[in-house]
Amino acid sequence: MNEKFRKELRSNVFFALVAVVCLVYMARSFVTVVETGKTVAEILADGALGAAFGFLISKLLSLQGLAKGEAQSQVVATNKLHGEVVESIVPVIDRLDAWCEMKNEENLRLTKSRILARQGLQYADYLEGVYTVMIDGKLCRLTAKQLPSARRKAVRRADRLRLTPLTAGALTSDAVKPNDPYDFGMDKHAYQRRRDLGQIFSKIACGMLFGYFGVRLIADFSWEGLIWTALQVSSLLAMGAVAYMRAYFFVVDYDRHRVIRKIDNLQKFKVWSEQNETKSSEMDTMVSG
Repeated sequence: MNEKFRKELRSNVFFALVAVVCLVYMARSFVTVVETGKTVAEILADGALGAAFGFLISKLLSLQGLAKGEAQSQVVATNKLHGEVVESIVPVIDRLDAWCEMKNEENLRLTKSRILARQGLQYADYLEGVYTVMIDGKLCRLTAKQLPSARRKAVRRADRLRLTPLTAGALTSDAVKPNDPYDFGMDKHAYQRRRDLGQIFSKIACGMLFGYFGVRLIADFSWEGLIWTALQVSSLLAMGAVAYMRAYFFVVDYDRHRVIRKIDNLQKFKVWSEQNETKSSEMDTMVSG
């Protein structure tokens, strides 16, 4: 077995597993569906097994989609670039926390300013706690409680604003909201957790159905039954293909752009660090002098 074949086998292992599972499922063509008359406990036990079966197909195809996405050249190149950028800032990594704190304060100020500006309020007045507004053609100085309702709500939104902080760990590790630029979104592990939780309930329902009904061997095999089962398998594979494509494009598009945003911020830090290198050296010289 050459290396190329082994690599191809590893990259398509989940497809092979799904094929095996589907063949097993198609074996039900040789049986007919009847009511089992089982107790509730027995139905629950069989239902759990059926739910696990349905979940397995979707999970395998989702993992295959993630694996295929990670193998794409643009994803590999993006991850490689991120590693190179992280390595390039190692000499000044001790300044990254201070830069992140500065950007957090700047982001908070800009976002609050946008919220207040929509109602004609200024950020400087917000800091002071007294607002200059035009009422009946006259400029008035009012506190937040004295403001009209819409403007008072804007001040309240600014007070309650909570943004995801930019941290050195988030930028350098591999682990977007319009008004929250430092929320880099889900990583691959978070995506799998959310996908799995969403699948559990539907698979439990299917499992309960399988638990209520059982099978017995039919006396005469019919090709019609086999064709019908094949159609069911095709439907399951079609739904699995959706899970595969969603996982694939999550890695190629969403997750890749999440890493790109990290790279952008790291490069901004690198430029800032280089620009402030001279100032820091002059300050060190003055202190030592």
